[in-house]
Amino acid sequence: MTSLPSPHLDDRTFQQLVDEARTRLVQACPEWTDLSPHDPGMVLLEAFAHLTETMLYRLNRLPEKAYVEFLRLLGVRLQPPAAASVALIFSVSRPAERPVDIPRGTRVTLSRADAGAEPVVFLTADAARILPGQSEVEALAYHCEQVDAELVGQGTGQPGLSVRARRPPIVAPTGDSLDLVVGVEAEPSELDGRAPARKHEGRTYRIWREVEDFAYLPPNEPAYVVDRMTGTITFAPSARMSTEQGTLGEAKALAAIPATGRAIRLWYRRGGGAAGNVAANALEVLKDPIPGVKVSNPRPAVGGRPAETVENALVRGPQELHSLRRAVTAEDFELLALRASGAVARAKAITLAQIWEHAPAGTVEVLLVPHLPPEVQGRYGEGVTVERLREHETEEARARIQRELEERKPLGTEIRVTYARNKVMSVVARVVAHRAEDTGALRERLLERLYRTLTPLPSPLRPGGWRFGHALRASHVYDILLSEPGVSYVDRVRLRVEEVPREVRTLAADNFQPDTFYAGGDTTLFRSVNAGDGWEPAGRFPGEQVEVVEAHPARAGLVAVAARLVGDTQQRSRVHVSWDCGETWDKSTHTVDTVEDLAWTMREGIPVLLIATRVGLFELAMRPGATPLQVLVDPSNQDLGFFAVCTALNVRGGVSVAVAGMGQTGVFLSSGGGSSGTFRHIGLRGQDVRVLEVQRDGPRAFLWAGLAAASGSDPGKGCVSRELLGSADPPDGWRAYDKGWDGGSCLALAFSGATVYAGSHRVGVLWQDASRPNATWQRPDVGSGLPLREAERLFQPVYALAALPQGAPLLAGGPSGVFRRPQGSERYEPVSTREFTEKVTLPPTWLLCSGSHELEVVTDDEER
Repeated sequence: MTSLPSPHLDDRTFQQLVDEARTRLVQACPEWTDLSPHDPGMVLLEAFAHLTETMLYRLNRLPEKAYVEFLRLLGVRLQPPAAASVALIFSVSRPAERPVDIPRGTRVTLSRADAGAEPVVFLTADAARILPGQSEVEALAYHCEQVDAELVGQGTGQPGLSVRARRPPIVAPTGDSLDLVVGVEAEPSELDGRAPARKHEGRTYRIWREVEDFAYLPPNEPAYVVDRMTGTITFAPSARMSTEQGTLGEAKALAAIPATGRAIRLWYRRGGGAAGNVAANALEVLKDPIPGVKVSNPRPAVGGRPAETVENALVRGPQELHSLRRAVTAEDFELLALRASGAVARAKAITLAQIWEHAPAGTVEVLLVPHLPPEVQGRYGEGVTVERLREHETEEARARIQRELEERKPLGTEIRVTYARNKVMSVVARVVAHRAEDTGALRERLLERLYRTLTPLPSPLRPGGWRFGHALRASHVYDILLSEPGVSYVDRVRLRVEEVPREVRTLAADNFQPDTFYAGGDTTLFRSVNAGDGWEPAGRFPGEQVEVVEAHPARAGLVAVAARLVGDTQQRSRVHVSWDCGETWDKSTHTVDTVEDLAWTMREGIPVLLIATRVGLFELAMRPGATPLQVLVDPSNQDLGFFAVCTALNVRGGVSVAVAGMGQTGVFLSSGGGSSGTFRHIGLRGQDVRVLEVQRDGPRAFLWAGLAAASGSDPGKGCVSRELLGSADPPDGWRAYDKGWDGGSCLALAFSGATVYAGSHRVGVLWQDASRPNATWQRPDVGSGLPLREAERLFQPVYALAALPQGAPLLAGGPSGVFRRPQGSERYEPVSTREFTEKVTLPPTWLLCSGSHELEVVTDDEER
């Protein structure tokens, strides 16, 4: 057991006491001239100095013991070391012909250990088996040493008995009931069939239950409390409790107590500590060899923490006392999360309904930041990367915290425990140093300041870590760099993010979540919660290219993505669904032929996704086990493919569904919710319709169709529109909007009130007020801010548009990313750039993580 550090209330040593006494003698007794060690008086003086030093030593130790005792009286115990955990892979060279058993408690150690260091040994928590035909199996292991059936005492039949393990500390709880097993000898007749018990040397031991205190326990409950740091097991004391009359009754034990003469044995795991946080592929030696079996750890061991210091307990104790070990406030949830697992460095509790419109009331999300050992963080903190953080995000720690909070949450509260997301950001700047400064050393100090400040983990420069959702501004960077001695001034500061939308093929606006947009085009779907000021990955789809994203217009949080499989010879697509704005995605996906467009509708209260593909129209109901079912649109051509699909609630309360057929087959409309057999042809045969969208004007709805040009030099025909009147046709049919159009193919449509925006192949985004008679398309000028290409075509294609109702900006997506047109302006600004000069924004639940900072450090002389 590690001894407690001793404070120094009086730090004088033996020699200092002797020297101080000799000085006093010279002043007070000038006739005493022999001050050598041989003088009898000096021998007596040194004896008293020795006794005084011993007294000071005991005085210095007393406060630590007093602190520990005071904390114990408050119900606060020093936390023991936490054992690191790791997933071990046990393997054989070829598939097993018969089962290969890996016993529980199999010991594994490092392939190379430091000379003189205590060996690091991991024990498997449960038995595992390599089944016939398989070549490997995974098993969870902890860094600890197993102590079995240790006899620690005998029952006295008296309340308040305490016994102590011989080899403390016992590891902090890992969530495994075998961390500590306390057995009290019992006769078989005393045990019913369901009482937990185990045998040892022919005797039966009843397993007692660990509790935090003896409140509210039945009188015969076999329970104990434990101080794992000291290894002390304490059984129930007795007390005189208040009666209904308000007087004190007879003294009674608060729970069961071991009977006289009954042996008490412990099975426990000891050890733990930060030494167990070993790197990946370091555990390759079986201390308990199994023929033909090898072992490795593909991921690093995580969660090992040293024992708690008294100083930390003095801070933690009052916090736990105020929380009463119940999760009510956000601070309660955070404190309990940190207490439940040593693998977590930070925790943040938020009420989801305050952030997300789709979140049900009473849902609390607890965001975790994993602990990284100092050797992993690196000398300057440069080792704190997103990849390292993900390596240390263990499901075991998350599940343990989830269980702990479930036990302590208020009735009716739903708990979600997950790991926080991080946005990678780098600083680029020039630093001018004073003439005498060593620029190399200064650069290292400045980098350390950046890494230790712009970090999701607690650090000496930022004890709480970077705040959740707190934007990084250029002024923060100036403050960080100018606080280092030797810096004259700082300029050319830029803030660089790692991931932004680049070639954007699809955009969608969220009708419920304020200022929220989605953008995709590569393997990642991005989301912005601030109208394009910042973008963060909301979904990653390796091996796929995001083609379409659609947010449900009537169900908050529901988003669908269609992504084309890269390299697939059949050009198939995969459909992904999220119920929480892309925070998480359903594990079940659906692979269909090439998807061209998506649209949402409701049917009998169930969301239904309509999927336009090259081989037909399909519908996918959002219920467990559902699969895409084909919707028959044209009975005479059942293999007809479709470029576009859209839905609208018509004036009579029904749902209209429109689809644009391939092969210039025109547009089909269903006034019966899009079911098979309800579609009819409504015109535009011979027109190449690639885009369908619905414009709302109060209770009225208008179907717009974007037409493709015949060739690259063809100016195009713009768009056509007709009012949706259910099963009735509008008197004027389709109305053409081609006046002033010269953009070639119409690639996208969006609406803001009566204003119609059209993304084109040749001239960027055109717009007009459709409510005016003889409306003419307006085109942007060369200086509008939209990206240019070769001179003869002026602008790059605009593949996607997204807009919200009045007062919101318009977003346009194309080969160069996303561009934003503020409300009331005709100018566009790029909003998916990697570099910023003012600030980098964060969603409320995200943190910053440093990338590779780039600092140019020069002196005043070089600047001149």
